Amino acid sequence: MDAYRNNVGKFNKQRRFIFFSILGLSLFGILMVYSASCVYAWNLYNEPSYFVKRQLLFLCISAAVFFVVLSVNVEPLAKYGKEFMVVNIIMLLLVLLIGKRIGGARRWFQLGPINFQPSELLKISFLLYTAGYIERKKNIMKYFKDGPLPILLMAALTFILVILEPDFGTVVFWLIWIFLMFFIGKVKSKHIFLLILCGALASLVLVKTNPYRFRRVMTFINPWSDPRGDGFQIVQSQIAFGEGAIKGTGLGEGKQKFLFLPAAHTDFIFSIIAEEFGVVGSISVLLLYFAVFITMLRISWRIKNDFSRFFCTGASILLGLEVVINVGVSCGFFPTKGMALPFVSYGGTSLLVHYILLGIFFNITRTYENYPGL
Repeated sequence: MDAYRNNVGKFNKQRRFIFFSILGLSLFGILMVYSASCVYAWNLYNEPSYFVKRQLLFLCISAAVFFVVLSVNVEPLAKYGKEFMVVNIIMLLLVLLIGKRIGGARRWFQLGPINFQPSELLKISFLLYTAGYIERKKNIMKYFKDGPLPILLMAALTFILVILEPDFGTVVFWLIWIFLMFFIGKVKSKHIFLLILCGALASLVLVKTNPYRFRRVMTFINPWSDPRGDGFQIVQSQIAFGEGAIKGTGLGEGKQKFLFLPAAHTDFIFSIIAEEFGVVGSISVLLLYFAVFITMLRISWRIKNDFSRFFCTGASILLGLEVVINVGVSCGFFPTKGMALPFVSYGGTSLLVHYILLGIFFNITRTYENYPGL
């Protein structure tokens, strides 16, 4: 009995750690959105708090949705992954036809003052579809035709629509995620290797045949070859890291947000964190993300129900992969990709989707009885 109580206490402690860590990151994000966007907002709207007010609203809405998801029965979701994917694909098709064009890309629906990005919903629909599929086919995933092939066909249709937006980076993100999920789903290693090879070749062709993507890759290799042109963003990001040094310039004292670093409050908010809090602060943020990721994985791997285990593991990997890519781009380790830092970057769709995923995760893992032990 004492061992049981200890395990229950440990389990509840892990869940509380995840919740309060995510809440802390969200509140820290509010602080950093204001710091990173105040000059840009003043220049654009004559109101320095424009973006942080919206982010606060997004956070309140997302928190409310989180508690709604937490209180409903999510078990039926396992049956409707394909239907969610079909709806998402229709939305991706519609955004190409009637979506709002921003910066040369048509990725958003405009709903009054809010821009909504359908490709963000893939983090829910594609995760539900893949988790449900692997659960149903777990005994035949080693057979390519009857196992991973249908997932790849569904993914290919989705990726074509995303590339047409255009958003090549999102496709690369999902390819990496699929390979990791196939590994967890016990797909044969030779099939995974062939898929990685095919994905790499397809990516190479897409890069070589598109001048914009090719310039991005060349800029990634040597951003200082064109520091005022294609390499401007990554150069300014690296300058922010250099200015931050060990201890940082101090909250609000960064210089790159003075219209030097584009997307400072969205995709490159980690650069502002590094500038204002230095190596010490930025590593502390990364360690917190890592601790959340590991704790979510430890809980996920012990879930008895196959669908729930695959879904929660997939959600954990998704969160970890987003952090790695966002930080990697900010540091210059990866080519520029418009991806938010989860729970910290400005963006309503991203914040809402992540809180829905978190709500499903907490809903699934609400009772210790789902586990054989921790």
